Amino acid sequence: MTKKALVFISNGSEEIEAVATIDVLRRAEIDVDVVSIEANGHDAVKCSRNVYVVPDKSLDDIKNNQYDCVVIPGGNEGSKAMAANAQVGQILTKHYQDGKVVAAICAGPRAFLSHKIGIDHKHTITCYPTVRKEFTDGEPYKLDAPDHLVCHSTYTENGAEGKVYHLVTSQGPATTMLFALKLIELLKGQDEATKVKDGLLV
Repeated sequence: MTKKALVFISNGSEEIEAVATIDVLRRAEIDVDVVSIEANGHDAVKCSRNVYVVPDKSLDDIKNNQYDCVVIPGGNEGSKAMAANAQVGQILTKHYQDGKVVAAICAGPRAFLSHKIGIDHKHTITCYPTVRKEFTDGEPYKLDAPDHLVCHSTYTENGAEGKVYHLVTSQGPATTMLFALKLIELLKGQDEATKVKDGLLV
């Protein structure tokens, strides 16, 4: 069965993190929906460095969709918008509770904190260095070591046989390839991630 991913975008999203993640996931033949959170959800969004990205769908288009992975890119203003958007929070919460992969990069983990994603599960996260000060280590997330560029944190409910909850985080534009490759590994396995990695010359 084809794996499906949702990548949110908004005005102020970091374009490298958004577009590179979309591109790398699609190289693994993952079906990616690029979804604008803006009110005019089918119009191009203006990213943080004035690059325009045209979404595939609006929030209303996907409100009943189920994905294997949901991604929050960074960008200072974009991540703040996602942290403040109730529909984004509902989608993150549903997919996290269903055991799907929920991921954020750079300033994107702000949305996890705002929407209380996995706060009872003692997850470890990473983020953009200047955003770390917005988090208190251990409350509710433990902050990973700064030299760990991608962090995959899991919580298993009721021991080894229980449901597994996933948070994947990364630090910024230059770590986007590694971030996206980790998502491929989780969705389609190490062999597929290695195949894409080799093709990208990473």
